[in-house]
Amino acid sequence: MLKLCSRWTTAPRRLLSSALYLTGDKAREQYAVLVPYLDFQHKLGDWERLRRNVRLRRSSIDCDSLKLQWELYRDVEIRKKQIEQSRIELQKRIQQSVDEAEKKHLKSRAILAREDLKALKEQSYAVADAFIANNFLTLPNDLHERTPEEGGIILHENRAPNSRQPPPEDVLQAGARTIQEQFEEYDALCFYMTDDAALMDLQLPIRCCETFQQDNFILFNNPDFVRSFLVEAAMVDKDTLHLVREDEEPADKVNLLHLCGGGTLLSYLGYFTKLSVFPSALPLKLVARGKRYRQHQVQSNTVHVFGACRSYEEAEALFDETLHSYRRFYDQLPVEYRLVQVAACDLQAAESMRIDVELYDWQNRSYVKIADLSFYGDFLSKRIAFIYQDGKTQRFPHIVAGQAMSSVELIKLLLGNGVLAKDLPFLGYHS
Repeated sequence: MLKLCSRWTTAPRRLLSSALYLTGDKAREQYAVLVPYLDFQHKLGDWERLRRNVRLRRSSIDCDSLKLQWELYRDVEIRKKQIEQSRIELQKRIQQSVDEAEKKHLKSRAILAREDLKALKEQSYAVADAFIANNFLTLPNDLHERTPEEGGIILHENRAPNSRQPPPEDVLQAGARTIQEQFEEYDALCFYMTDDAALMDLQLPIRCCETFQQDNFILFNNPDFVRSFLVEAAMVDKDTLHLVREDEEPADKVNLLHLCGGGTLLSYLGYFTKLSVFPSALPLKLVARGKRYRQHQVQSNTVHVFGACRSYEEAEALFDETLHSYRRFYDQLPVEYRLVQVAACDLQAAESMRIDVELYDWQNRSYVKIADLSFYGDFLSKRIAFIYQDGKTQRFPHIVAGQAMSSVELIKLLLGNGVLAKDLPFLGYHS
């Protein structure tokens, strides 16, 4: 039996280690579902690039401390390899020796080397945990060259007819009343919609998916639940998700169960974890509709797209193609919207680039974010071991993904600005 944990629970919070990276001592009690690819050469090969990335993102990462930890970790690993190589050489000499006294001496040295290696391994677990789990795996993705250093950039504006003229005051007042009448909210997990709101909540995600299917996206069906190691892989804060308690769950379990909803990036990742595909299977273009569950946010029906390509350049092209599909959907709405290239400081750690879709809300005289599209490169693929075969070489696909729409935010904006179901012909509504 599963139990959803309330954020108001009085149960003590458990201090848990990483579920994405388990050192050898923890792996004895915990099952390591995944071993992420640790690309030290790329991430730590250019410290000036890393410092710039951290600075532009306004991250709290201390690069000098990280460098010291990296040097300590590397020294320990080098020492382990040296001792292991020494053991191998001693074993060869023992096998080749014909002198019993010499054999005895060599065996004594081999035993000491084994004990030294065992002790060093035990000490190295703490070093690896501190460096990899708590520092290296928290490093952000590389910034895309199109990401602005300071301030967002408006890439496109679509103005509906008379959009610069505010709707009459009575229309706005009627819209506010419509929202109150058709949205009955109790908390983030319990609310009801009626009339036009309910019809839009049903039809908008379907029509949005159809728009992407017309552009050769494959309709996908995702689970609502995700494990902790995937939450860490996507660098999502676990506190933003609902934790699900399982029966007979050990107190020290690190790979917990979370409720995220099938209309999210997290819900895709479980399918692609440790998946190996042929190059002919790429590019992948998937679209899924489902729920989005977050702490402190009202649940919503969402549409989420996911794409994977062989190369960085192909992923850039897919990003632009997918953005065109976004525009085809939002061009059908009788409201003003714009596409905004997000600045580095506003990106999530896993994102290399993101463009937000913002609709203008006359109720609040401001733009409201409704959708987004993110470029991840091969960052996520390396963390979830998603690969494709290029001859005898294993490579990591480059990923593009984003929330194409969120029904609650979109419906409230439409109703608040006087747009009803009958004003959206593509929904197929006939009054």
